[in-house]
Amino acid sequence: MNRLNSLRNNCISKIFVCLLMQNENQDYPRFPTKNDRMAFINDTIIQQRCAILIDYLNKVLKHPKFRKHSATCEFFEVSCLSFIYGVSISRKEGYLLKRSHDEYPGQRILFRLALFCDIFKRHHDRKWFVIKDSYVTYIRPNTHEVRFPMLVDRDFHILTGLRNVGAHHGIKIKNLQRTLVIKCRTSRDSDEWTQHLSNLIQQGKGFIDKTASRFVSFAPVRENQLAYWFVNGKSYMEAVARALLTAKEEVFITDWWLSPEIMLIRPTDDETFRLDNVLGRIADAGIRVYVMVFKEMSFAMGLNSAYTKRILTNKSKGGFIKVIRHPDHHPKGGVFLWSHHEKLVVIDQKIAFVGGIDLCYGRWDDDFMRLVDLGADNDTTLKSPFDIVAEKVAAGGTEIVESAQKATTQMAEQAGEKPIKSSDRLRTIFDVPNKASEDIKLDEPTQETRTEFQMKAVAKKYKPATSDQRKYYEDDEQRVLRRTAKYAQKWRKLAQRVRKNSNGSDIGDIPEESQSAIGQSSEIDRKQKFFIGKDYSNVYEKDFETLEKYSEDYIDRKLVPRMPWHDEALVVIGEIARDVARHFIQRWNIHKCEKYLNNDHYPFLLPKSYDDEEDLTVKNWREFLQCKPFKVDAQCVRSVGPWSAGTRTIESSIHNAYIQMITAAKYYIYIENQFFITIGYDPQVRNQVGDTLFRRIERAHKSNEKFRVYIVIPLLPGFDSINAVQAVLFFIMRSITKGDSSLFKRLEKAGIPPNDYISIFGMRTHDILMGRLVTEIIYVHSKLMIIDDRMVICGSANINDRSLLGQRDSEFCVVINDREEEDGRFNGKTVRVGKFCSSWRRKLFAMQLGIQFENPKNIDITDPVSDEFYNYFRNVARKNTLIYEEVFSTVPTDRIRRFNQIAEYNDMPKMKDTDPIQAQKKLRGIQGLVVEYPLYFLDEEDYLPSINTPEGIVPTVTWT
Repeated sequence: MNRLNSLRNNCISKIFVCLLMQNENQDYPRFPTKNDRMAFINDTIIQQRCAILIDYLNKVLKHPKFRKHSATCEFFEVSCLSFIYGVSISRKEGYLLKRSHDEYPGQRILFRLALFCDIFKRHHDRKWFVIKDSYVTYIRPNTHEVRFPMLVDRDFHILTGLRNVGAHHGIKIKNLQRTLVIKCRTSRDSDEWTQHLSNLIQQGKGFIDKTASRFVSFAPVRENQLAYWFVNGKSYMEAVARALLTAKEEVFITDWWLSPEIMLIRPTDDETFRLDNVLGRIADAGIRVYVMVFKEMSFAMGLNSAYTKRILTNKSKGGFIKVIRHPDHHPKGGVFLWSHHEKLVVIDQKIAFVGGIDLCYGRWDDDFMRLVDLGADNDTTLKSPFDIVAEKVAAGGTEIVESAQKATTQMAEQAGEKPIKSSDRLRTIFDVPNKASEDIKLDEPTQETRTEFQMKAVAKKYKPATSDQRKYYEDDEQRVLRRTAKYAQKWRKLAQRVRKNSNGSDIGDIPEESQSAIGQSSEIDRKQKFFIGKDYSNVYEKDFETLEKYSEDYIDRKLVPRMPWHDEALVVIGEIARDVARHFIQRWNIHKCEKYLNNDHYPFLLPKSYDDEEDLTVKNWREFLQCKPFKVDAQCVRSVGPWSAGTRTIESSIHNAYIQMITAAKYYIYIENQFFITIGYDPQVRNQVGDTLFRRIERAHKSNEKFRVYIVIPLLPGFDSINAVQAVLFFIMRSITKGDSSLFKRLEKAGIPPNDYISIFGMRTHDILMGRLVTEIIYVHSKLMIIDDRMVICGSANINDRSLLGQRDSEFCVVINDREEEDGRFNGKTVRVGKFCSSWRRKLFAMQLGIQFENPKNIDITDPVSDEFYNYFRNVARKNTLIYEEVFSTVPTDRIRRFNQIAEYNDMPKMKDTDPIQAQKKLRGIQGLVVEYPLYFLDEEDYLPSINTPEGIVPTVTWT
């Protein structure tokens, strides 16, 4: 009754005014009035009057005109946010005065008054405030537009009193992103709002208590969640595509790079599952799609995020696809060095995909790791050595070489060496075969002219084929005639160019003219090909270009093998997905403030409730997962700071997670990462992953424990810029073996044999491309660590300072602890392991060892700790490495310690050219994909780029 009396004059009078403006209508509810003398009021009368009042209020709510009236909403303390499914019940709603010019990013103010002047600020903005289960927000009364929500976080707190707030009946609310001051009408209202805000802190869903949040993360551990893992892009993208079609309300996507035309399910000629078509389809069904992509500096990289935004927004006729590109790069306050590197897809805030896989070109791969994608056009019949020589002669002495070989050759040239180029000497079948076990000791390059050398090759020294080769090759004489006719025209053109050359340069100085043109091929047969247009890529060969012409090749797939892409990701379901969504919402809202503050078409986003267990339940997981998800405990960790998330403090919980997980490891550590840049006690590299690994191995050695560390990284940094390759490679080698601060040198200095505890590997594969044996590095882009088959961290963070320090690249990962157990075996002893983690690790080991399809030798991958398996894994990698070096003279390699050895090594005859049949037989001995990482490649050189180059600046060496 007290509440009714306090609001009666204000609210009911508004309803009466509305009634007087209308013609009399008996259907309108009328407020019951009766003059009762206080002396005659008793309990019976009060009950009767209450029943009459209840009847009146029910009639008001049932009438469409009064139900929506602002006075009715104020009286009942309800708004448009009160009855939205999934957004939790409102703890408190009502009109308050909001102080103007409070702090939040995106404001354009020259200065801010000090705290002692806050009392002079005006409180003239009357807003409708709402307290939900984990945030506070307010609504503009006239437009009902939801404004900036203040999420409950570690720094969320409230202050009251004139000294703290600068206003009578005022309340100051602060979190990591913003400060907000509200003013109540009375001290009673102030106390009531303060109490509700205090309850919000006490029931903060785990976001408040710093001590309860492991790794000092923004989110707590969520128990009994569902999760599933993905290896490589095929299974991940297919699951994302099918999960997107299950969306009912909204979809969040953030990527470093997003290619709208990427095919999520392939091979097919049906473009239904092309990303932009999937998003357009669900947007037309009323699903809101919110996308954040990194806004690149166009002169530095060709991601073309402007094109991405234009294509996606045009896919929705109703404007249901919104895209924010961030950050802006401007001289004052802009971000130039760092990027948004997260890869997230969140569906209805209850399904979240997290990992290292961008929805862009070049990321799709499966267990086959294809180098070739020509369909029926590929010639799988090996060419003879004579054919290889003839083709090379016709091409002016140039030859197809692995992209990594080109990169190392350019490194040597930049270092001042003059390598032996293909135009200086022709590799033929008559040179001594390359022996991988021999040291590099070659004579000086021959000074014979090209014509003399070619005549000797063709006329005098051709070696007859063996009996096996006769079955494979055609008659040599007929072959020569055909080849001569085929290349006659090219020879004439090349001869004309030589005559026109005034300085008499060699034919080999113009190799570009002998290459086939790119972008002029006929229409691609989509039914037979997996990689359409720009999706056929090789980062060692060439960076992406002309992305708007997505269906056109930019690399000649008949000359250059593609580079396979190895990656990891996972999907989580439940409260943990709410936490992933919360991170996205926090970033979206702050970026909207910066870029679209007054643009109503870009709304503020609100977190969903953590209380609704029914809404968090996902029963249709079979629609996008092939297997039942695992029950796990999960926690979100991230790297964010002022520029990336608008927070006052820096969060580096990913770094904290790596350190604590490595320290807690009992049996083994398995790491896959795109980088490994971590140097103990180094002023330039500050993350502590390498130092923590050293201390854990040192502890195992002192305790005489069996402890293993497996690390898988790319054999060569994946950039088409040689300076970038050298810069990253320099710091990787300094982290592992180069210099006294490196991990291996520290172990050796401590009397610990590194190979007993830690081994580092790469990945490689091979195939036949247009009759030629080819090989290529498999690019490891993963960001994964598995501990003891019981704990996993996976996401977007690399092992370098960019990803781990927090104030640089924005990153996001999920830490998983198993709940479901099974029997495992470590060092021959039975132990209990987690089903999620152990199944993921076994899948990776099976793929590395080539037994993912069949296992005829019954190789047991259960025990990664025992001497037997550890040595077996290392021996397989060693054997594979030697075969690749013997057949292809692959680089990088430990056989190259100095720049002046690169030319000699590259010029050595390759078995793939000198004896393709024998080379193919050798390659049958390759087992799986694993090879040794070349720990001492260029060990005797200092190849850090000059400080005058962008890559020579220390903060930028750890490229995204």
